[in-house]
Amino acid sequence: MFGISGAGYDMSTSIFSPEGRIFAAEYAKKAVEQGATSIGVLVNEGVVLLAEKKMMPLQEPDSVEKISKIDDHIGVATSGFMADARKLIQEARIKAQSYWLTYEEIVPGEVLAEHICDLKAQYTQGGGIRPYGVAMIIGSVDQDNMPRLFVTDPVGTYWGFLAAVIGRGSTPAGQFLEQNYDKSKKQTLTHAIKLALDALRQATDSELTADNVEIAKISVETRLFHRLRREEKEEFLGA
Repeated sequence: MFGISGAGYDMSTSIFSPEGRIFAAEYAKKAVEQGATSIGVLVNEGVVLLAEKKMMPLQEPDSVEKISKIDDHIGVATSGFMADARKLIQEARIKAQSYWLTYEEIVPGEVLAEHICDLKAQYTQGGGIRPYGVAMIIGSVDQDNMPRLFVTDPVGTYWGFLAAVIGRGSTPAGQFLEQNYDKSKKQTLTHAIKLALDALRQATDSELTADNVEIAKISVETRLFHRLRREEKEEFLGA
């Protein structure tokens, strides 16, 4: 039963292989790698979230949501199983409200990332369950007016980033950002959106349109999540 690497050891998240691997967790990461590309970019003026939407021919574009508002100052972009993403987005919104009721302050981005990762980690530690097959980019402008960007993976780990990519286009888009991102962060939100769009173009063969791209930003000036309208997206795509 256990003669082939992976055979039998992928029956439960509570079983380690002889090599110390948890195959069910690795399968969850593979699910994210097959998902549509999402990108986050942090600059001094705020945070930009961008996501590619994969749709069927007769599907209504507005019914596909890859970027979600968690609170006025914080949003997430996802890649992977959307059913899993919806569940975690709901949990994130509950955490944001409970944090406000407890501390009378908006929830910091890192606190939310840690909470989401705690939930994900629980699903890697027992039998009869599977890990969440979704990664999330969390962008926020916190109480101290500092923009922040975090990425959570399916097994419950998070990191802070200046720019990040998840999904099937993570390699080409990530290489583009490594070469073109200004680490001094001396960029405008407008420049960050254009940079994210250029990175997405490296990761897809499809023509980018207002229907298959979702863009949101959180400005330090307003500390408000803003999803770009169709005309705003068309202006950037036509630039």
